[in-house]
Amino acid sequence: MSANTPAQPPAAPSAPPALSAHSAPAPGLPLVALAPEEIPLGEALPWAIVDRNGEPLLSAGDIVPTQAGRDWLFTSFTPHRVASLGEDNVVATGAHASTQAPTDTATAATTNAASPQYGLTDLNLRPGDWLQIQLPPGAGSQRVRTRVIGHAPNQMLFVTAPAGRAAPPTLRASERLELWTFSGEDIFHFVCTVERVERVPFDYAVLSAPAQIRRKVLRRSQRVPAKLVVSVGRNSTGSEADGQDANSAAGAGQARHLALLQDVSAEGVSLLADTPLGAPGDSVHLAFRVRVGGIDMPIEAMGTIRGVQQGDDGHLHGIELPVLEPSHYVALKCYVYERLLALGSA
Repeated sequence: MSANTPAQPPAAPSAPPALSAHSAPAPGLPLVALAPEEIPLGEALPWAIVDRNGEPLLSAGDIVPTQAGRDWLFTSFTPHRVASLGEDNVVATGAHASTQAPTDTATAATTNAASPQYGLTDLNLRPGDWLQIQLPPGAGSQRVRTRVIGHAPNQMLFVTAPAGRAAPPTLRASERLELWTFSGEDIFHFVCTVERVERVPFDYAVLSAPAQIRRKVLRRSQRVPAKLVVSVGRNSTGSEADGQDANSAAGAGQARHLALLQDVSAEGVSLLADTPLGAPGDSVHLAFRVRVGGIDMPIEAMGTIRGVQQGDDGHLHGIELPVLEPSHYVALKCYVYERLLALGSA
């Protein structure tokens, strides 16, 4: 834990750099609905494609390989692009609507009377760490984000002004907040009261010492539902590619196939395709994007098909991710954590 923070924090913490990431469309930017004929086939996309709620689907430079892939994209999603200000006639979309599922914090997972007691040191909070806040009912019961600045000797927390689509103009003194933080392996939930709100030298809030701290241990293979576009490439050399760099597997001339990624963990994924992508034991190259902390993070990895099941919707593939780059592994763990919070499962 870092040194205690003085009563007047010196400067606003800067956001940590993201590795190989692209900024997601800003929440305030308008979106323009796309028509199928606007998406080129077999060529690099001139702009990123997002769903109607702003979630990333494909990045600028990605390729929609076939007509069937483009048709599938419009069947599974509602493709949009970010408007070019001054050039597009923008119509309202659902991009500004909250996509978080409503939660009832009073019915969250309960702990028995013998639950261990946790303190501030167990949270391992460091300056710059993200906190997720459940606003009180009068503020819309939305979840917003804030960053840790530090803590005082009496364990009061200094945090930045909340950010996010649903963020209020400011927190209010005496408000009771529910907060979550991700330690890298586990989720901690706790409550604080807003002691005061300061404007100098920047907007920040002082919260009471964390209380009622609960810990949720994430299983190593914790999965969450998802709805993401994944580009799949068959690896002609089979298991020999296990030691190769993931990016080398996406070499020139490799056939790609668009599929729907239905659930995600840091150890494997399930994806739905209109045709079998291989047999159990075959290697495939996966490329998809997840949004973590407002950052659009590209993930590329070699996977091994462990099972294929045919159903009414297509062919469901269970794919293991035996080797991930450390930054991609952390990104998937954080994505799982954020999805658990959004679904009210944390």
